[in-house]
Amino acid sequence: MRILMVCSKSPWPPVDGGAIAMLNMLQGFHKAGHRVTVLAMNTPKHQADLRDLPARYEYMADFHLVDVDTRVRLLDVLTNFLFSRQSYHAVRFRSRLFEEELIRLLQLENGAYDLVQLETLFMLNYSQAIRAHAPRALIAFRAHNIEHEIWERRADNEGNPLKRYLFAETAYRMRAFEQKQLAGAGYDVVVPISGRDDAALKKLGARGASYVCPSGMDLPGLDTRPVEVEYPSVGYIGALDWEPNREGIDWFLKEVWPKVHARHPEVPFYLAGRNMPLRMQGLTRHNIKPLGEVPDAAAFLKSKAVMVAPIFSGSGIRIKVVEGMAYGKAIVATTLAAEGIGVRHGDNIFLADTPRDFAERLSALIEHRNLCETIGTRAAEFIQQRFDNDRLVGGLLQFYEKQVARRQAEG
Repeated sequence: MRILMVCSKSPWPPVDGGAIAMLNMLQGFHKAGHRVTVLAMNTPKHQADLRDLPARYEYMADFHLVDVDTRVRLLDVLTNFLFSRQSYHAVRFRSRLFEEELIRLLQLENGAYDLVQLETLFMLNYSQAIRAHAPRALIAFRAHNIEHEIWERRADNEGNPLKRYLFAETAYRMRAFEQKQLAGAGYDVVVPISGRDDAALKKLGARGASYVCPSGMDLPGLDTRPVEVEYPSVGYIGALDWEPNREGIDWFLKEVWPKVHARHPEVPFYLAGRNMPLRMQGLTRHNIKPLGEVPDAAAFLKSKAVMVAPIFSGSGIRIKVVEGMAYGKAIVATTLAAEGIGVRHGDNIFLADTPRDFAERLSALIEHRNLCETIGTRAAEFIQQRFDNDRLVGGLLQFYEKQVARRQAEG
């Protein structure tokens, strides 16, 4: 098939869960022998320079980037809230230049794409242009999140009344945007990343066929270099410019880690992540070791005995949890952090939603190395069975091929 991926950020470099999900899908398409073009927004938050693109990715797809300024500006937010009923976060991803490049690529191929995969809800803004210039293409909406839930959960967890109101209003507008897009004719099929998200999208009004395809892991491509594991040690890695991650790690540092440190003062907590806030960079109490962005995320993951994933808002699947499990890490996570993955508490992960439970389960892994290693081994086995990227993308491609054949037969 001839495939066009339309992305709200560049899949490369794979610096966060969304980019990793897109890149793994691209790799799966390429390995299956399909011709792929990638059109992505090059945003200030996720800057990419194709001159630095590794050679192995150059052969996977024809990459095109368009600079789009999606930064949140206070004046724009206030203007939107006062004089518009539209979702500000949906408006941020509308770009005339991006649409012009999309049309150029479609015309370059004379509209001959078999499949156009829209990565995230916001790319549905461009479905009308795709319909006009590639009328025979199957349009697939790949839903990374249930977008309004991110804001609903932030509102639920916010103590400041003004912020809680703003988050709730943002959630209301985002839900309206989701419902409008899902009720429209801008897509043919939906690709949610979990069964739970599939049900939520249908409740919002999603129509047509759907195929649940979690974000897989390139298991043969996992880093197999031997790394010495520091036991006992605890680590965290995540994009710290994403509010749900900051919210979760703030809770962990305030409510959980002091309890663990009181019992195990010798155990270090390594905090890693890009765009780390200044308030975290100077932390030294309780054996906290802030590292900022690490040069080798895989080596960092592999070198820590236990990883933590405290998340209380957000939506979709947390790719870093899947990645940590793939590397055989024992993980303590909140229930929301493991949402959609299908884990089993006490078997391949520990789940905890209160400071006391989180500290107790973390301490158990610190105190019992055999338990830590057993949980990690079962985690890796689980990912091998459920998240192999080749198998997941292969199933999705079979679904796509049937849908493409049906659409083209209908004319």
